[in-house]
Amino acid sequence: MGTEDRKVKLYDLLPIMDKKKATKFLIYGLLVAIMFGTILMISKSIADNAYTWFLIENQQNKMNYMQGLYGYNDYIEKLERTTLLYYWMDFQVVIVGNIARIGVNIGLFFIVIAFFSFALNDQFDEKSRRIYLILASAILFVIMVTTFFSQIALQIS
Repeated sequence: MGTEDRKVKLYDLLPIMDKKKATKFLIYGLLVAIMFGTILMISKSIADNAYTWFLIENQQNKMNYMQGLYGYNDYIEKLERTTLLYYWMDFQVVIVGNIARIGVNIGLFFIVIAFFSFALNDQFDEKSRRIYLILASAILFVIMVTTFFSQIALQIS
């Protein structure tokens, strides 16, 4: 009884799941990516509209002061509070946005695992398996690019 030297191939290390479990991974990944993507878009919208909100609040504060609804000290206090809140609204996208990006990448990672599992599943024909492998590779590429380059944006005019 000798020991055999067996080479471990990369193919043997990949996660092999059945179709049902891979579909669950795909659905969970989509839900997580959509949820965190929505949080990211809401946060970005708040930051983009923070200055407009500040101008409206400042104008309302000036009008109330000019109408004599409160004194100069209250006017300055409300202006400082409004300015502080404006800075928080503008800055929150840094914190919330980074957390949301991590969540989106986790969701995309679940999707990649699902597509790799579909690509390795013998129940699908060769053409479908190739398509799943291309999809998994494309999503993995998107994860890598968005991780290393955070200021990528697509604008449609």
